[in-house]
Amino acid sequence: MFKIHNAMLLVFMILGVGAVISCSQAEETAQQATDKRLQAEADCASLAKEKTGHNIASQTSTNNNLAKGAAIGAAGGAAVGALSSKKSKKVVQGAALGAAAGAGIAALSDNEKKKAAAKVREAYDHEYQNCLNAKGF
Repeated sequence: MFKIHNAMLLVFMILGVGAVISCSQAEETAQQATDKRLQAEADCASLAKEKTGHNIASQTSTNNNLAKGAAIGAAGGAAVGALSSKKSKKVVQGAALGAAAGAGIAALSDNEKKKAAAKVREAYDHEYQNCLNAKGF
């Protein structure tokens, strides 16, 4: 009876070691898969950037352009108002009209820039996804 228990204990120990080895191998395989995916993403990001010229890391916001346009327009409008009349009312009106015009021009410019940026981003995303698909992801 003692031999049977020892033999069973030995079998359980061997099975336990096998399970520990299997878990360790599974963890290593999962880490390798994660590393492979991260490397593929980095490679594909680089390839997409090279093909499209789009750099995700350097995306800029155009929100400041509206304020800049309004400020430049206001300054220009005030100058025109001051030159056309010595009355301060004309200077204020010129500044108001200039600010509105400057903001409008800046908004149109921003809209065009956003459309162009969206097209480039779409091309980048397409190249990136094609690359990942080619690598099996």
